[in-house]
Amino acid sequence: MRPVYLLDTNVISEAAKLKPNFSVLRNLAKNEGLCAICSTVWQESVYGYERLPDGKRKNMVRNCLQSIKETYDIIPYDGFASEICGEIRARCEEKGRPIPYDDCQIAATAIANGMILVTHNVEDYAALQENSMLKVEDWWE
Repeated sequence: MRPVYLLDTNVISEAAKLKPNFSVLRNLAKNEGLCAICSTVWQESVYGYERLPDGKRKNMVRNCLQSIKETYDIIPYDGFASEICGEIRARCEEKGRPIPYDDCQIAATAIANGMILVTHNVEDYAALQENSMLKVEDWWE
């Protein structure tokens, strides 16, 4: 079955927290096999891990990242997504709502693959939703 949900960085980092949000964990379990991450989210996650000081927390995050890599497909940021990214980023800037490049890449990957972006940072993607076909869900309650 093809993934339906593209998980933002804050969703997968929730699993590495000492006290993760129960609603997020419940939704991940409920939608097992229907979720994926994109290469931009993977890059952000690896970057965050590499910046941690050595210790228990870094070991826990490393184990979490290994589990994520084994559990979820990593969808590439490809030519089609980059075209979408350029178009909607320009549209947002034209309307006075500039978007961070990483967020635009993540949104464009979701759009290019017909997926719903799952994030807790809904406001960060509001301008992208207004200027594209991006669909967003927040699994925090």
